[in-house]
Amino acid sequence: MTNYYTDKPIVPYKRTSVDMDKVIDALKLIDIDKEVKRSAYVSFRIESANGTKGINENYNGFQADSGRWGKIHDDAIIGVVDILENRTGKRRLFLAFNDVSGCLGMLTERLQGRGLYVGGTTHKILTMPVHDSTDLARAYVKEWAAGSAKAEPSEQELNNFLSMYNQASRLFI
Repeated sequence: MTNYYTDKPIVPYKRTSVDMDKVIDALKLIDIDKEVKRSAYVSFRIESANGTKGINENYNGFQADSGRWGKIHDDAIIGVVDILENRTGKRRLFLAFNDVSGCLGMLTERLQGRGLYVGGTTHKILTMPVHDSTDLARAYVKEWAAGSAKAEPSEQELNNFLSMYNQASRLFI
């Protein structure tokens, strides 16, 4: 396992949580298309259990052992956390952020870059135009969550995603 952030200190693990009102306020401050904000809102809620499961202000599982992320995020990254990953039990290196806004900045940039928003086109796992929120839910599972062009959300996952997207549509106008 390679640490791609040797210029950042190894910091102790700290479980973090954030109120969703703070997440909404931080997303509103990011200068990016509203559709990317909506996608980020849903992704954040899913991946962080509504802001209750963070690793040192990292709520989306961004890792330091999978390569170097864009330099644009370097100032928001304060260190690297060396812990066992929940799903696999394997040792992993996760990024630690100054605060939730640093994590959200990386999340919105990654979603936009991957075409994971209404109006985007995905291109990493498959080329898929994202015309509406149902397409977005399907693309999210394929491109982000499962990493497989054959993956599909369950009916419950789809309903949950669409409900959160509808909330996001009222928040980010």
